[in-house]
Amino acid sequence: MGTTLFAIGLFDCNINRDVFYVWITKILLPELPENSVIFMDNASFHKGKNIEQAIINAGHQIEYLPVYSHQI
Repeated sequence: MGTTLFAIGLFDCNINRDVFYVWITKILLPELPENSVIFMDNASFHKGKNIEQAIINAGHQIEYLPVYSHQI
């Protein structure tokens, strides 16, 4: 989407899986172009069957970045 911010949400709380689900379903998914691919890191609140299913049901794909390793 270039350098344009398009799915901005402000939550005055700690982010957990429930808050992230609300952001995904109410803010992000309605703004995405059809057949988008969503890349996420491996934060525990990014993962959940309801989150994955919402993304798939909206016609998008989800990909997780590789787990970070500080070893070289």
